[in-house]
Amino acid sequence: MIQNNQGFTLIELMIAVIVVSILTAIAVPSYQVYVRKATDSNVQQEIQKLTQELEQHKSRQFNYIGYAPSANPLYLPAGSTSATAKYKIEIADGDETSKKLDQTTSPPKGRNWVIRATSSDNRLYSYLIDSKGTKCKNKTAANVTMTSCGTGGEPWK
Repeated sequence: MIQNNQGFTLIELMIAVIVVSILTAIAVPSYQVYVRKATDSNVQQEIQKLTQELEQHKSRQFNYIGYAPSANPLYLPAGSTSATAKYKIEIADGDETSKKLDQTTSPPKGRNWVIRATSSDNRLYSYLIDSKGTKCKNKTAANVTMTSCGTGGEPWK
């Protein structure tokens, strides 16, 4: 009598599950790194766009006073709130960092600007750039102030 077994044995199923698990263990971290790099690239592009807008404002007004971005702070990705954002981008006067450039009461000096982009995720960089040439990043957001990237900071190229 010939037996016709159709289906897979338990060993074959276990081998298939192990192979899928190994592939998943390799693919997921790589994908997460890719997503973090894309997010970093997005925030860098947004900062560069803001620096261009600031320089255009200065070319028309001869200073940075009155520059008003669409939102300050600006949250990324677009449309996110302070609770859901990956990045918070702040723009301030470079000489008096507690003042915003569009502040009307006790206006800023408006000779310089500073942009700080901080992330709540410690796997993403936080960035600092100013009109004086400072351009740095740090993985510890608490170390990035409006004046320096602090301990662990590295140049942002």
